[in-house]
Amino acid sequence: MNLKISIPKDCPEDIIFCLPFDLTEMGQVTDGRLAADREKIYIYGSGGLESTYDISKYYSFEVFRQSGCSMIRGRARADGSWQMFCCFTQTQYVRFAELAKILDFYAKTGKLAELSDAPESNCPSCGVRLSHEGAECPFCTKKSSTAAKLVKRIMRYKVTFFITVAISMLSYGANIVSPSLYRIIIDEVNAGSEPDMDLFFLIAALVVGLSVFTSIIDYIGYRVNIRMSAVFVRDLRSELFSKVQMISMKSFSRRTSGEIIRRLSDDAYTLKNFLTGQGKQMILNVVALFALMIIMFCVNWKLALLVVIPMPIAAVLTQRIMRTIGGLYGRWWRKTCNSSKYLNDIISGQRVVKSYGSEDREVERFTGISGQVADAYSKAECTWYLLYPILRYILAAGEMLMLYFGASMVMDLEISIGEFVQFTSYASMMYGPVEWLMNLPRVLSQTMVSAGKIFEVLEEPIDLDDSENASEIDIKGDISFENVSFGYTAYNPVLKNVSCEIKAGEMIGIVGHSGVGKSTLINLLMRLYDPTNGSIKIDGTDLRDIKSESLHKKLGVVLQETFLFYGTVYDNIAYAKPDATFEEVIRAAKIADCHDFVTRLPDGYNTYVGEKGYSLSGGERQRVAIARAILRDPKIIILDEATASLDTQTEKQIQTALNRVIKGRTTIAIAHRLSTLSSADRLIVLDKGRVAEIGTHTELMGRKGVYYRLVMAQRTTAAIKAQSHPEYV
Repeated sequence: MNLKISIPKDCPEDIIFCLPFDLTEMGQVTDGRLAADREKIYIYGSGGLESTYDISKYYSFEVFRQSGCSMIRGRARADGSWQMFCCFTQTQYVRFAELAKILDFYAKTGKLAELSDAPESNCPSCGVRLSHEGAECPFCTKKSSTAAKLVKRIMRYKVTFFITVAISMLSYGANIVSPSLYRIIIDEVNAGSEPDMDLFFLIAALVVGLSVFTSIIDYIGYRVNIRMSAVFVRDLRSELFSKVQMISMKSFSRRTSGEIIRRLSDDAYTLKNFLTGQGKQMILNVVALFALMIIMFCVNWKLALLVVIPMPIAAVLTQRIMRTIGGLYGRWWRKTCNSSKYLNDIISGQRVVKSYGSEDREVERFTGISGQVADAYSKAECTWYLLYPILRYILAAGEMLMLYFGASMVMDLEISIGEFVQFTSYASMMYGPVEWLMNLPRVLSQTMVSAGKIFEVLEEPIDLDDSENASEIDIKGDISFENVSFGYTAYNPVLKNVSCEIKAGEMIGIVGHSGVGKSTLINLLMRLYDPTNGSIKIDGTDLRDIKSESLHKKLGVVLQETFLFYGTVYDNIAYAKPDATFEEVIRAAKIADCHDFVTRLPDGYNTYVGEKGYSLSGGERQRVAIARAILRDPKIIILDEATASLDTQTEKQIQTALNRVIKGRTTIAIAHRLSTLSSADRLIVLDKGRVAEIGTHTELMGRKGVYYRLVMAQRTTAAIKAQSHPEYV
């Protein structure tokens, strides 16, 4: 994030931070700068330096949000009072919040993180939160940019697309011929003393033939259109899903499941409808409009001029309406996303809802959220239908003028009745494309919102891509952490210069208080994230130089919160190795001590486990997860609180299964109950993000350090629990 912007000319040379602010304390608009070095904060107004503050006099800094604006302030060491430095609007909120955290960290520790690793995830113009650094703002980005990307994607199917357009034009062209035929019937069939029946039947045959012709080619166009529609939505959803699989966990944390599902389903189908429906119709109607205008001017230029005069006015008004309703449909999209997020949470957490008897409360909340969606949609639609009649009235004025003067010309014998009927038929046909194009702002607004959300995902950078020289290696299991630091921000690292060596085949326990970085350490090893500094190596090769597929093939993971996919027990075990034989699955199940309970299930290995495996007990799900990890035959086993949520008896069964699994494999285990790690070859003790101690259980107990205090605290807690609940002892 850029925290050094537009430095004033008379600033000291050693300025580290400089941010613009746009409001005075009284709420007036200004063009100011807040600058800071290692000792002072400088406030510059439009006339130059206005005030200076010593950073050392403040022990805390924060951004305080107010109604309509925010301020950055510091709490004085002398009397605890707050000092306001400057005020600003939402545009600069995120940057000042970041700066406040850095200054606060500096005031408390004396260490200044000059740069933050947090991405610039807010629009610099309007301040709205963006999905990732460099993402386009849905409000500030020009719709032409999104439209250009959409056209580029449609061009992948240009052959099929233009075939359907050509067929539609051919069908429409056949209909354009009809008014000329009607003119001939009126003016020429009855021109003599007796009707010319031969000409009448010839014209009738032509009309019927054109009708049959348009029916046939419309059917062909429909078939081609349906095929293109299916291929387009298949390719788009596949590409979206592929990208979702490739983005990092950091990117996932910025979105909910409901939001991602919305992009894969509703937004993808909105673009499909535009390609196969509105997009094609837009081209057809534009071409038809100009073709009909040319024909009308050829038939009678005076009447055509009366019809065309109101159109530029309608076009300008349409453009302005589009700007208005674009924001309204964007708001409706966000409200719909919120509804999807809520539904995903509540449906997934039904057990918690029912456990607390919160059904009525959740129904009330969902009713409120649904009401917000309905209100946003109603506002967008009602605004459109309020403005749309104005366009219709403008066009109707031209139509009325044409009918009045056209009838006068017939009465004055300037044109024939057949010519007038022909012209009014073409005018009626022209109003069809015109009215459709007047509805285009609403269609385009909805489409551009969905397109923007889809391109946001497709264009998001992959921050965990393999290096150019990445290769596959035959992993043995030696692991080294070399000065590894990690944090989402430079002022608040989770891990700090962690260094340790793990030999192949060792059983290593990682212990420490909650929040010291135990799970973060194994997440880095699984390369769900990359270290901020330092490196992690397996068999001497940096993780970034190992192909992700090669790395994960040799990793087996058992987590505290076991996730099973909807499917059979067999499917969930075989997930780790889709090409595994039935014998291999059975062998893994036996090692994990789950074969016996699986065979007692109604359909054995073909029993469906239900959503997230909730038809099985916690211990059964955990053993299935262990079998899944074993099936891959990993060289490195990672156990993250694998038995924390289980009762003592089930934990012993799981631990027995795990002891069989880890033989001959490098194992890294995190456990809540330290007693389960007492047999580990070595223990790595983390404290405040650093490696505090390394050694065996006996060695660490003898040192009476961090590990000793953890064990003693657990024993005290266990003793108190035994006294309070002797029935569990």
